[in-house]
Amino acid sequence: MTQPDKPIQTPDDLLADFTDRVMDGKITAIASSSDQELRGLEETVMRFKRAFPTEPLDEKTLERMQTDFKTRIRKESLISSRPAWQSRQFRQRFVLAFAAIAILVAIFILTPSLTSGIGDVQGTAGLQSQSIVLLAILGGVIVLVFWLGRRK
Repeated sequence: MTQPDKPIQTPDDLLADFTDRVMDGKITAIASSSDQELRGLEETVMRFKRAFPTEPLDEKTLERMQTDFKTRIRKESLISSRPAWQSRQFRQRFVLAFAAIAILVAIFILTPSLTSGIGDVQGTAGLQSQSIVLLAILGGVIVLVFWLGRRK
């Protein structure tokens, strides 16, 4: 009768077995291994075991870590500022520039209709009352633009 062959263990299986034994506390030192890559991985497992304690942290340490974390987050949020285009000052300047442009455009458009009518133009009765209405509308637009651009 033939003896059943033992399954050949791959390096992954060997490393998994080694890691399980280290985590259970059965191994405290690295066994000599002929494979250099496996030996390097075993050393890494041992360093992880030494780096992370098995016993849980006490309450004071946890609270200190949480407060340190919150303080750090608060400081980083103060340091990181918003982009310049989101600032209040930029928005105010933008609104004022828009208002100035709107006023200039309105004056440019309304200037021909605000003339007195004296000159070569015949039959311009009622022009003066139109200019008063147009000036009132222009003033209302100016007030509206400044009212929309004010601080809230």
